[in-house]
Amino acid sequence: MHLTEEQRCLLWLSAAKITPDHVTALAGTYGGAQGIWDAYGSPGGPAFPPQAEKALSALHARGAMDDLIARLERKNVHLLFRQDERYPRQLGELDGAPYLLYYAGSLESLNRPMVALVGTRQPSAYGREMARALARGLCEAGVCVVSGLARGIDLAVHESALEAGGYTAGVLGSGINVPYPAEHRSLLRKIAGGIGLVLSEYPLDAQPLPYHFPHRNRIISGLSLGVVFVEGRIRSGGIITVDAALSQGREVFAVPGCVGMAGAEGPNHILREGGRIVTCADDILEDLGLGPRPPASASDDQECLTELQQRLLDALAVEPLSAQELGQRLGLDSADLLAELGTLEVLGLICRESGNRFRRTLQAVNQRRS
Repeated sequence: MHLTEEQRCLLWLSAAKITPDHVTALAGTYGGAQGIWDAYGSPGGPAFPPQAEKALSALHARGAMDDLIARLERKNVHLLFRQDERYPRQLGELDGAPYLLYYAGSLESLNRPMVALVGTRQPSAYGREMARALARGLCEAGVCVVSGLARGIDLAVHESALEAGGYTAGVLGSGINVPYPAEHRSLLRKIAGGIGLVLSEYPLDAQPLPYHFPHRNRIISGLSLGVVFVEGRIRSGGIITVDAALSQGREVFAVPGCVGMAGAEGPNHILREGGRIVTCADDILEDLGLGPRPPASASDDQECLTELQQRLLDALAVEPLSAQELGQRLGLDSADLLAELGTLEVLGLICRESGNRFRRTLQAVNQRRS
């Protein structure tokens, strides 16, 4: 790994978790990161908090920095500086963007349009299936789906993207070698081992401290053209990501939830405040000017449907209907239909509108005609 002297000094500052705003202020005073290094420890030199001071002091030697760089190489962790041509343009244009990102995986994801899908760590079956269906539809359209590698909605998003063979980017609130939660280590490896990307602004060994995650969330939204809140409460990390998106001028979307359910609180609040409603991936693609999702190349999806699933599609040919209305028309208990409706959503053949009504997608119509 070849680094310029300026980059080595930025890595030194990053290893002590010195914030972008602090680095910008000091660089203005000392003439860049190398000037900060040169002035460190001298009378009138830069001042840092005690914890950062300890880390900076331990690494303030060429041999110590050589050892750190060698350790990054052994762990296959790469560096992306804000001045690099490959640094994500949308993120780099923001005030306070990370001056250094640690990454594992393929930077090809950064060449794709990116959309973030976020939400609760404790989703309902509906929230989980909607996250999976949206991630799959976006991936099929060539979009990279971004999330935070956490439990719940994040996990559903990344897993669905991997199953679809699509691009996904996970942003950590810890060092890349400290995945959070720990059981997602294999997920991180799958993403980084394929065409996906894992990013963090935090150095190796950085723990998943609570204050890291709001900073992490600004990166999730900063990378993306838009943020979709799938499910969760108003007071949640997902809402922090939404707030960051609004401040960054990004589009904000929400999946309508069932009134009275805890997970519907956040999305329905966003919709009341003017967020864009999402019932399927095509809604996101069209609103962001990315075009509708093309019909699946394998047009046999409907040939593999059960008789009941095909009857459901036929019943939705005229107008959107709720599960209860479908049950009445087909003479079935609406509760028995929910699993079948979930399967059709995952296949991208139906999507859910406001009021929990289902409608056929363009993919279903096109496959029916072909």
